[in-house]
Amino acid sequence: MIDQAGRERPRVLVVEDDDGLRGVMASCLSRAGFAVSSVATGADAVAAARAVKPDAMVIDILLPDAGGLGVARELSRERELGSVPVLFTTALSSPAVRTLLASEQVLFKPFSKRQLLSWVREATRAA
Repeated sequence: MIDQAGRERPRVLVVEDDDGLRGVMASCLSRAGFAVSSVATGADAVAAARAVKPDAMVIDILLPDAGGLGVARELSRERELGSVPVLFTTALSSPAVRTLLASEQVLFKPFSKRQLLSWVREATRAA
């Protein structure tokens, strides 16, 4: 997607099953200048990622049909999507979960728009 200055806007895929939160995240990122696609399920995430070829993905760990970690792993095996940065979101915050996710980029809910924007800006800058 091209902005008014003729530059390509970075593409971000948001995967979140909570309609309200998905809308807030998509709106926040869109207002910040990103081309945003958003979906609610793991199956839709795989299809959307293949179609959109995002520059960054924000994926909820707990989705109704699949785990966000599994979705990200599936996409990471694809040549065009394997290097796309992924930020996971989750409401799970037990010490065991934090240990399990220590090697991943994670925002624990509730998080601020500023935190979300900071990560996406950095991830898309690197891409």
